Amino acid sequence: MAEQKKPRNPRWIKTAENRTGLACMLLGLVSAGLFIVALGGGFEGWAVIAGIAVIAIFATGLLCFRASAKNVQDPTPVVYHPDSPDVVFDVDRNTGKRTPHDNTPHDRTPHDR
Repeated sequence: MAEQKKPRNPRWIKTAENRTGLACMLLGLVSAGLFIVALGGGFEGWAVIAGIAVIAIFATGLLCFRASAKNVQDPTPVVYHPDSPDVVFDVDRNTGKRTPHDNTPHDRTPHDR
């Protein structure tokens, strides 16, 4: 019997991670501008606070983008059966085991099928 594949993450999760990362990067640019203004104005205390904020916000944005990129799944190769081109198999990259291709979308409920 073929093993059940893990359901893929819904698309909105990746979209939310990307938008959060972009918002953090833009907020980091604003913080960097405030850091430069505070540094140029002679406000050492505010410059330290803004510098810490710039580092923290940029790190958060980069981690959001990294989390979104890690959610991308490796596409599994589709191999056609040598006797019949109508039968499709998935090949596990690690073991080489062939299983029949499951063509049903995993993000729908059984009621929708």
